[in-house]
Amino acid sequence: VISYSQNEKLFSEDLNLSMEMAFDFKELYKNTNDSTYIKTKLKFSSIAGEIDSMDIRIRARGNFRKKICYFKPMKIKIKKKQAENTIFEKNRTLKLVVPCQNGKNKDELIYKELMAYKFYENLSDIYLKTQPITLKITEIKGSKRIEHTMFAFLVEDNSKVAKRAEAKKFPNRKVSALAISDSSAINFAFFSYMIGNTDWSLAYQHNVEMLYLNNRLIAIPYDFDHSGLVNASYAKPNPVLGTTSVTQRVYRGLCKRDPNVFQGIRQHYLNQYDKIQSVISEFQNNISEKDYNRISKYIEDYYKILRSDDLFKKNMLDKCRG
Repeated sequence: VISYSQNEKLFSEDLNLSMEMAFDFKELYKNTNDSTYIKTKLKFSSIAGEIDSMDIRIRARGNFRKKICYFKPMKIKIKKKQAENTIFEKNRTLKLVVPCQNGKNKDELIYKELMAYKFYENLSDIYLKTQPITLKITEIKGSKRIEHTMFAFLVEDNSKVAKRAEAKKFPNRKVSALAISDSSAINFAFFSYMIGNTDWSLAYQHNVEMLYLNNRLIAIPYDFDHSGLVNASYAKPNPVLGTTSVTQRVYRGLCKRDPNVFQGIRQHYLNQYDKIQSVISEFQNNISEKDYNRISKYIEDYYKILRSDDLFKKNMLDKCRG
């Protein structure tokens, strides 16, 4: 077993991480209960290049993708003893984001979803960290073994974010959206509007990690595969909103928020413009030219709204809910 120094942790830098696992898809997918995991072995190698392995447990997650995807997003559980002296030390629970369909462009959607996480890193102090990986899944089908290689990424557990923020994890139950601090809720709504994501609910904690800090809640977004930024072929417009395409932006934040905070966050996004542009350019080699140009324009359109008082009022302030 390779020993890692304390600073070479799973989410501290890009580790050039490769992971391999083998399992029977039917076995994983039939156990749909959130507490039912199947056992498998994880082989992994990182910067140092040595290969290591450990026993892990996995389950499928994400209700919608469970139904329609060939590869399902997963939750990984690692026993403390197994993770000791590896890059996974102190990471007992992880989300694994994988391509949905088994097509030739399958990785592109994952790069675009990772881009959304990277945007948010520049827009909030409290966010979920990610680690890109090259993943090989061996599908066990009776006596057959089918190898699939793909781009994927790990997302840290919300307990890690809570620890960094010196906050507490909040239980997954219905909440009043007004219990969420104005700055967190407005930032969440701005970000969702920026990437064209309507697949969330603060009240029902859908695609939201919720933390409790200084008597207020903090909302952290995750799972962006239904956003206009990603523009996945399987993503459908939200029927409640009357949109005809997932790329249509709808501002879904509440009106009962401090107007000064609205303007402060607007200015914050404008200040981060160059950082957002540099995130987009980091992905240029991983996305088709056509989609790269579409995304550049999509984000530019958002910034046009932020820069203009009239457009900002018309598209965001006047569209708030409640």
